[in-house]
Amino acid sequence: MKLLPLPGHGLRLLLDHDEAAMLDQLIAQLIQLLQSHSGTALDPDPLFASLEVGGSDATPDDPALARLFPDAYEQDADAGAFRSVTEQGLLNRKLQDAMDVTTALGLGGGAPDEAALVEVDISHTTLPAWVRTVTALRLAIAARIGLDTPEDRPRLLDDEETRGTVLVFDWLAAILESVLAIVESGEREGDDPDVDAGPSSSDA
Repeated sequence: MKLLPLPGHGLRLLLDHDEAAMLDQLIAQLIQLLQSHSGTALDPDPLFASLEVGGSDATPDDPALARLFPDAYEQDADAGAFRSVTEQGLLNRKLQDAMDVTTALGLGGGAPDEAALVEVDISHTTLPAWVRTVTALRLAIAARIGLDTPEDRPRLLDDEETRGTVLVFDWLAAILESVLAIVESGEREGDDPDVDAGPSSSDA
């Protein structure tokens, strides 16, 4: 993967066949997870649904959803009351971000030609959706494998069942860190514009 700075604090993301297909698949799984928790389609009041309010008053049983939608208050009653009027709106926005990103990848659920690079321009306007979506992926992955503290990482890397997932988690961290570094620094004369996103040791 490479990142090329563009004028106006934008950047071009270059992904090879396997990287693009994996990112698209991860986002598709995130969309399915969010849709499984959405109550908008079942809401009998279209006006209520359009206002992006509503939701369950209980913390989700799924650990990934619980990480994506944590309680806002320590007291159960306060947390439940707040969740019941805000969760659906937050969920809708996460869904929209994820769909915007997968649309930008342009794979349509399939894989590109193995010899071709997938090029995606990320502007100042579309950057927030990318950052929020990659962050959501990392949170969901960390919850799935029990990556709660930095101390968990060595153990999970030693386990054959979770090692690959940790490496994917690190790869997403590398994308996020590199994107933010380019946007924050902007184009600087004399710098090598190619930025390789290598493995990262970032934790949840």
